[in-house]
Amino acid sequence: MKKIHAEKYILFLFMVALALVYIVPFLMMGLGSFKNQAEAAKFDLSLPTQWIFSNYTHVLESGKIIPGYVNSLIVTVPVTLISVFLGAISGIVISRRNDKLSHGIYYYFIFGLTLTLQTASIFFLLQALHIYGTFLSVICIFISLRIPFTVMTFCSFVKGVPREIDEAAIMDGCNFWQMTLKVLMPILKPIMITNVVITAIDVWNNFMIPLFYLGSAKKATVSMAIYSFFGRYNRDWQFVFAALMLVVLPMLILFIILQKHIIAGMTAGAVKG
Repeated sequence: MKKIHAEKYILFLFMVALALVYIVPFLMMGLGSFKNQAEAAKFDLSLPTQWIFSNYTHVLESGKIIPGYVNSLIVTVPVTLISVFLGAISGIVISRRNDKLSHGIYYYFIFGLTLTLQTASIFFLLQALHIYGTFLSVICIFISLRIPFTVMTFCSFVKGVPREIDEAAIMDGCNFWQMTLKVLMPILKPIMITNVVITAIDVWNNFMIPLFYLGSAKKATVSMAIYSFFGRYNRDWQFVFAALMLVVLPMLILFIILQKHIIAGMTAGAVKG
């Protein structure tokens, strides 16, 4: 009995230490965004002697953060909606069919998780399709990268949904789309929200793909705007911290609002898979 309590205590201390690894840098960044240049350069957790809210005003005016927000939304929203919808439909069909073809398609998607981005070949493909430098090219790349994960998670979750629900919907006169959209989708809400948040965070924070394939400063996403801003203010850490906070906050707020559903989706998928 004492051994079990000791193990729980050690696990608790480990989780606290792990949480601090993430919390401390965020607190330092948040506090530093309100400090002057000298205080921010200390990289500590002390409170500002004077709270300088104008740091955020300066960043918004000179950092091109707002256009970056708009461009990031242009990419993130369609990628999230399309990849989650296609992943849900594919996951439902694959998990409800029990034949070699569906198994082969499932492992084909899983194999996609192991592949790396082929930068040069994609570049030539986009040029051949005459879509290089457009938002469409980046959206298509992100969707192709996110589909394997969404299919895997939806398949795992759907396997735990009783088939009797499908049969009852069909007996009530539902076709495939009615059964999927009106019956199964509400049941899949936890895993759907989980995928929405994970996909949105991944696309929003991604830097390399927009850098390689957008090819225009006017289409720069918020992560690219921060990179450019840091190049001009690499010694003014109070502005850098403020800019980073403006990038992190939207996804942090999204995660906090939906964290209940995220936990439910991940645990249910793990148990039911």
